[in-house]
Amino acid sequence: MKKGKSDKKQDRFYAKFAFWLSLGFWIPLFNIALSIGSLTLAVMAIRRHYHDPERFGGMGFAITALVLSSAGIIMTIIGLIIYLNSAAICASAICTSLQ
Repeated sequence: MKKGKSDKKQDRFYAKFAFWLSLGFWIPLFNIALSIGSLTLAVMAIRRHYHDPERFGGMGFAITALVLSSAGIIMTIIGLIIYLNSAAICASAICTSLQ
């Protein structure tokens, strides 16, 4: 019998699904929902891995999904702040005097 890796197949479903969802952060209108779903699944995958590392794998996928979905949420919030501030500036007399 070989020593080293066990014959059991590790369950990486949550980690891989979170990773693929996190790649959707660039899709407009769906990026917040995809990022929140990815963030939730990534946290679940990391918690499962720490609870039973023999059974649950995919820690790299889970961490990557966590980073990408967090970055997607942060970039969306920054983008909304910039957009709302530019709309407020252009509603003032500055933009109307340029026309």
